Amino acid sequence: MTKTVKMCSLALAMALTLTLLSACKKQEEAKEEKSGLILDYATSGVIELEDPDALQSAFNEAQQEALDSMFSLEYQDDAFSDDGKTFRCYIGNSANNKDDLFISIYMDAELTDEVYMSQLIRPGTAFETVELNRTLEPGDYTVFVPHTKIRLIDGEQAIVGQVVVTMEFHVASN
Repeated sequence: MTKTVKMCSLALAMALTLTLLSACKKQEEAKEEKSGLILDYATSGVIELEDPDALQSAFNEAQQEALDSMFSLEYQDDAFSDDGKTFRCYIGNSANNKDDLFISIYMDAELTDEVYMSQLIRPGTAFETVELNRTLEPGDYTVFVPHTKIRLIDGEQAIVGQVVVTMEFHVASN
């Protein structure tokens, strides 16, 4: 009888151990399924921080570059045309800006179907009309208008900022 109790106790202990191990494994699998993401320490693109002042200087420079690329926009949302080619509008370079800019007008969001590109626009000046390079049929069009900021850097024109806005172009039906 003692042997039977000992064997039953041993079998019970083994069954409990297996049950606990199985439960732990299922819990780990559930965690992995739930999160799907296991993070580890980065090994690429990481540097040792030896000079906090150099890091602050680099941060300040990056922040100034971001601020320098910002600019104010001046434009009306709608432009109107009687002939589908010449549009009455207002698109300007704010007097608050210190750099020139130019605009393009595209018929598509992918910016592949260009219908207009301006010359440089000085700060404080604007267009009141634009003439497209082709005629649009009567109707309403949503156009995409990149405003591109230009600055002379080392004697060469460089793009230092760009914002794309949409405008509504309306061609009257005659």
